[in-house]
Amino acid sequence: MTNTAGNLLDSVIGEDTHLADADLQTLLQLASLDAMRRAVALGLGVEGAQVLQVLLMLWQQRPVCRRSQAPYIVATLDAHLEDLTGLDTVRVHEGLRQLIGFVRVDDLDLYLSGDVELSLEPLLSGGDGDLGARLDRFWRVSHVRRRLEAMVEADEAIDTYLSQADARVPVAGREWLAVLQARWRRFEENRRFKAPFNAHEVVDHLSAFELEVVELEAIHDGLTGLLGRTCDYPVLFAERHPVSTGSRLQAMRARPHVTMRPVIKGRDRLVVIK
Repeated sequence: MTNTAGNLLDSVIGEDTHLADADLQTLLQLASLDAMRRAVALGLGVEGAQVLQVLLMLWQQRPVCRRSQAPYIVATLDAHLEDLTGLDTVRVHEGLRQLIGFVRVDDLDLYLSGDVELSLEPLLSGGDGDLGARLDRFWRVSHVRRRLEAMVEADEAIDTYLSQADARVPVAGREWLAVLQARWRRFEENRRFKAPFNAHEVVDHLSAFELEVVELEAIHDGLTGLLGRTCDYPVLFAERHPVSTGSRLQAMRARPHVTMRPVIKGRDRLVVIK
């Protein structure tokens, strides 16, 4: 893909994505629904729709290691399509013929003889061309909502730990406590994303947001190690709110989509220019 929409699609579900497993699977499902919607709206026949439905399911099931090399390719046999759709040979081949023009087929003779290999790229990147943007937005909002929940719980835990610190921290731990208290004060003074949270004010500034979450995580875990009681089952931030390495990398490389005004002193919320 060479256009802007295509590049964004690649960065979300294509060869340039960092996402894997559950996050990627959700986006592939959304992309499949969009592909089916568009194909039917553009006049794909009944047999073609049934074959495409199965091809999209096979596409979603591809292992990540194979998807990264050719993310939009689906390869199978007509006999396998017959088994999965319940259609006979004639109707499966009719469906394959109906799909020509919606997908890319590099070897038409093999394709029509039943050795099916095609690319979904034209179907995914066609039309209004904003599928990549919509998938990217869906992932951003989903990621931010999970991280905001984690931040709220971490804030509460830190407040609890600090309120107990003077009574519970032994002399040997006072120096480390002072470091964490100072770090927390700096964080509070400089934090960019603060309650009351609004996910839509964060999604377009994901890199900065993720860096702030990382700092909050470090302070939370430091206090947990210092003040957590074994009987209370203390857990690290990442254990309570697991996020895959791929999701964190995806967030760190995300580019802002809007411009933000400077934060006015005394205001808790971001002001975003749409």
